[in-house]
Amino acid sequence: MIRHILLIWLVSIVSSCSWSVDTDLAELAVGQFHESFNRGSFQTIYTNASPEFQNYVTKDKFIRLLTKLRSGIGQHKSSNLINWSAKSSLGGGTAITLVYNAQYEYDDKAKESFTFQVNDGLAKLYNFNVSSEVLSKLTDI
Repeated sequence: MIRHILLIWLVSIVSSCSWSVDTDLAELAVGQFHESFNRGSFQTIYTNASPEFQNYVTKDKFIRLLTKLRSGIGQHKSSNLINWSAKSSLGGGTAITLVYNAQYEYDDKAKESFTFQVNDGLAKLYNFNVSSEVLSKLTDI
């Protein structure tokens, strides 16, 4: 009987806890990404990215890719958050993915997704993706 009471109590405590994620830090990092993108400060974006991101793509390749991206769709104008998700790890930190409808100079219907590793008050870029019909029509990107 005591086991059942303890089990019910434990389940009620766990289910009453609401795990909330503050996406503000990741959203701020998206804003900083866009500002750097519009200024052409691609090296700054790369330098502030996570070690995993930097291990995946070299700085030179990343700068070439963003240069081509910006010449293809132009400067970022605005974004509207449409979805987010978060995943915590036992080792610490949280991976936050933000998905946006975005407007660029040459494409007002792009989609962006950003994943940041958030740890100790820092959001570091882990993944970035933009999909655009304008880009799909360009052969050199």
